[in-house]
Amino acid sequence: MAKNNGDGAISEEDIKGLTYPCEFPLKMFGKNDPAFIPAVDGVILKYVPKPDWISSKQNISSNGNYLSYTVVIRARTRLQLDEVCAAVTVCPVVLMAI
Repeated sequence: MAKNNGDGAISEEDIKGLTYPCEFPLKMFGKNDPAFIPAVDGVILKYVPKPDWISSKQNISSNGNYLSYTVVIRARTRLQLDEVCAAVTVCPVVLMAI
């Protein structure tokens, strides 16, 4: 819910729910294939420079068939965050992104 700042105005940041810059985790799932991480990294790098990558981690599913990959980025703007989220969602090797 947006908050009133005391003078009746509601800031755009309150409406959007995040204050920029902010740390934001991108979590993707794909097949456990050697091409998965490099493909996802390539997509993210189009929108987020490497110095704005806070951390990354990967986990293999219990049966070894799938891989989850989380990259925590420093998002500078809502537009940047929207673009990178949309791009990883349509990446051919990504089965699901959250």
